[in-house]
Amino acid sequence: MLNNDELQLILNKLISNWENEVVEFKEARNDFDKNDIGKYFSAISNESNLHNLQYGWLIFGVRDKDKKIVGTEYRPNSGLMKLKQEISMQTTGGLSFVEIYEVYPIVDGEEKRVILMQIPSAVTGIPTGWKDHYYGRNGESLSALSMNEFEQIRRQQNKDWSKQIVNGAGIQHLDKAAIDLARKNYKEKMKKSHIIEAVDEMNDEELLTKLKLLQDGKVTNAAMLLLGNEDYDYLFTTVLEASWRLYDSNGDVKDYEIFKIPYITLGDRILNKIRNLTYRYMTNPDSLFPSETKQYDSWLLRELLNNCIAHSNYALGTRIILDEEEDQVTFKNPGTFLPGDIETALGKNYNSPFYRNQLLAETMVKLK
Repeated sequence: MLNNDELQLILNKLISNWENEVVEFKEARNDFDKNDIGKYFSAISNESNLHNLQYGWLIFGVRDKDKKIVGTEYRPNSGLMKLKQEISMQTTGGLSFVEIYEVYPIVDGEEKRVILMQIPSAVTGIPTGWKDHYYGRNGESLSALSMNEFEQIRRQQNKDWSKQIVNGAGIQHLDKAAIDLARKNYKEKMKKSHIIEAVDEMNDEELLTKLKLLQDGKVTNAAMLLLGNEDYDYLFTTVLEASWRLYDSNGDVKDYEIFKIPYITLGDRILNKIRNLTYRYMTNPDSLFPSETKQYDSWLLRELLNNCIAHSNYALGTRIILDEEEDQVTFKNPGTFLPGDIETALGKNYNSPFYRNQLLAETMVKLK
């Protein structure tokens, strides 16, 4: 999380060097219509995509005409986190803010509250809509996204997110213990003695290059996700986390935990939270010894979680969620089902048009 000094530098930069289409300033002294926020979210997200930027900004507490910092009382007392969820319910693919920051600059000897809303770029090939309408910018004005711009986004080639480079990341930002585990798992997967010998002779950089996790010495998203050091997760452009929540019989959250990178150990960490009870049945009337079975099949739980990891749309910046109730567990991951529905996927001779995270999925197989 950025501190106040870092946020102050960002605010100053946006005020002095801003682009009309991807940054919007509003006074929002006390309140601002949520529907208008949604429209600006759609417009700035689409324009960021068209400008080849990773995100844009909607800023409250700064007067638009002269960029004077005036402060805002919009949603004080932790009301901003709820806004992220409210916006995601009406946007394409559940897209929401990367993050919402509060910064407190001193203006004329008085502390002012400014809100910085970081809006992600529209996902490759998918324009961002708000309530099924698509918005853009015409200079500083909010307008409908033009048909030309709509098609420009739609025609974009789907890129493998996991193969993209993490800006500013090097091998020093990866977790050594996670790399050692990857080395161990890879040797167990390969099993062949000559491969094991070759891997033992490789240093970490050579091994990760062989696995394609490093490309030209640069760290891929897949490498950072699977093997990254939690202290450096800020290098991602979106927040990548998983969470476990435990509900009681009334539907209230009894316990929860947030999990961060490295994801190579996520299965062990998050699945150990599940209360997988042992049931005993008297199946043989001639025996006093019951048969035992677990409430959930451990292999199936791990397979479900691994699919969530491999096929999430990480550009959306939302969590993988495992919800545990008394009689069921539910897995959720960000993004849409690529074929649209399960019937299509089960159809004869169905082939996926593309794989969302091909490098990540292939690496997960290699690392067991």
